Amino acid sequence: MAEIRTALQKLKNDKKALFTVIIGLIGMLLVVLSELPLFSAEAESKKDIEGLYSCAELEKETEKLLSQIKGAGRVSVMLTFESDEEMIYAKDTEEKTKGDGDEQSKADHIIVDSSDGETGLVVKVIYPKVRGVAVVCTGGDDPLVRSEVSAVVSALFDIGSNRISIARMAEEE
Repeated sequence: MAEIRTALQKLKNDKKALFTVIIGLIGMLLVVLSELPLFSAEAESKKDIEGLYSCAELEKETEKLLSQIKGAGRVSVMLTFESDEEMIYAKDTEEKTKGDGDEQSKADHIIVDSSDGETGLVVKVIYPKVRGVAVVCTGGDDPLVRSEVSAVVSALFDIGSNRISIARMAEEE
């Protein structure tokens, strides 16, 4: 204990050493804070990738949009997709050329540590293309409403009208 007191007394007398210790403590504090999910860029990018699109969210947003069409009334939407989302991972490639002109290449995925363990570094996410849309709305029997709903859905998901089905919602009893 006495050794600590003498070391602290020396620090008080030597301003350069005190300044160096304070800078070191601030640096360690920043390192600790960077590991917290709140300050982690890794956590933010993962949240952005995961939370950008989900089928339920896309259906809900489409329902909200279509319900604003005059005469559509209550709307329910179901989407089908051509595939699942695809993630492209970063690779570390190494190419070697032999003396006789032959080339060899080796590619390894880049692995990063995260709060969930080790994962691949995602470079790009390819979201699935909408294959078809089913819309059920209270105004689904009106030809004008059907036409407008079909046009909006076609423009929204870049699909032909042959992939859009619109029906009238059943009356609640």
